[in-house]
Amino acid sequence: MKIQRLINSIQSNNVKRKILQNEERINRYVKIHDVTTPGDSFNQMYTARSVIANYAEKKGVSINIYDAGKCPPPDNTPADNKLNVIVTDLLTGNAKAKLVDADTGRVYTKVAEKPIIIPILSDCTDIVRQSIRNTEDTFLRNLYRNIEELTKEVTAKQTK
Repeated sequence: MKIQRLINSIQSNNVKRKILQNEERINRYVKIHDVTTPGDSFNQMYTARSVIANYAEKKGVSINIYDAGKCPPPDNTPADNKLNVIVTDLLTGNAKAKLVDADTGRVYTKVAEKPIIIPILSDCTDIVRQSIRNTEDTFLRNLYRNIEELTKEVTAKQTK
């Protein structure tokens, strides 16, 4: 009997330690500073923290998310119902910030244009056309997309 209790205690301590280590890793890469963000955005971001932390760890950046109403951006743009997302490169210290809408019920449309090359084998030539792609993003997908754009800007190699 006592051996089983000892085994259960060790197992529960191991589970607690793993949970705490994972929380520490997540907090190292992603910080949500305001619990009172507009609407349901905090709950959605909190449940997605581990996904965002995995991305940030792989890219070598840290991500801070603030309620833009509490820490307004320096350019004095309206910050109602917005989040201030700051991505910082951990190696160089470069940081970029962007305002992201915090409306969780809204659908965010994104239009992307990309050139495609159509080869014409009979003439040995290529035709270049613009491909237009429309997507509709949810709040979290829009947040992911903005974090990805900021990460690319921050981690881009500077050429002289």
